[in-house]
Amino acid sequence: HVTMATNSGSRLTLCQSIGAYVVLAGLIAAGAIAFVASAPPLPAAQCADIVTPMDVVRGRLVQHPRESILGLWTCLKEYKRDNWWYTTIGIWGSYVIFKVFGPLGAGTSMVISILIGALYDEWSLRVGSMSYSFLAHALGVSGEVCGGVGGYVMSFLVGREILFAFAGDKMVKLQNSMADYKGSLFRYMLFLRVSPMLPNWFVNYGTPIVGMPLAYFVTASVLAIQPAAAMSISMGGMLREAGEAGLDLAKFTQRGAAMAATTFALSLPLVPAEDLCAARRRVWAAL
Repeated sequence: HVTMATNSGSRLTLCQSIGAYVVLAGLIAAGAIAFVASAPPLPAAQCADIVTPMDVVRGRLVQHPRESILGLWTCLKEYKRDNWWYTTIGIWGSYVIFKVFGPLGAGTSMVISILIGALYDEWSLRVGSMSYSFLAHALGVSGEVCGGVGGYVMSFLVGREILFAFAGDKMVKLQNSMADYKGSLFRYMLFLRVSPMLPNWFVNYGTPIVGMPLAYFVTASVLAIQPAAAMSISMGGMLREAGEAGLDLAKFTQRGAAMAATTFALSLPLVPAEDLCAARRRVWAAL
């Protein structure tokens, strides 16, 4: 028997929880539609074949990421010149919304982060032939964390019965694994963020139900997203340079190697010391 933490969402029935979820989704969709309706029109010549929100839900953005990103980049780089704030708020808001409603946009966060890296070169640090935009990094990290917090809060309020009804086995797995980290909930939260054990959207939804403190959730999310953000923003920069100057294979290889090394270096501090020691002992035992 597994006992889950209680919260305000536990007072809702399954039908009430689903209804509240639909209402929240409808309100956010209405806000997004109002924002798009108030925005200046996109340049028709460059934006004829870009992906739409429904294409994202259908999976086109994930199934054909290169074509989708380059199409959006071609469109939005022109639009961004005259409408910087609309472009930035629209992309960042889309990132957050797809994180909040994770199952509807699963897999899109990496693609949107790459698009951000391709569009933004402000606040750049240049090392040799490579540059990295800290504005793009800030947009990607803040979108990931704010979207995750939005999913956390929404699940805390209305998600309990929905998760038990449609993902009960994952909830049991989440709670049972938590027992191995008693006395260190933050370490467990960090493990969930860097481990492929559960989908990222489910971690956002499930952790408030099992009693994970919001402070641990936010801190672990900020730390764990850094390697992935560095990789995706760098990939976006590579696509931007390829679109502007053509594909330089030597530079592409150089940046790919540097990106892999940076991601590995940033990931190491996220692995708990006890786990590193255990892994080292297993390697020595195997040798």
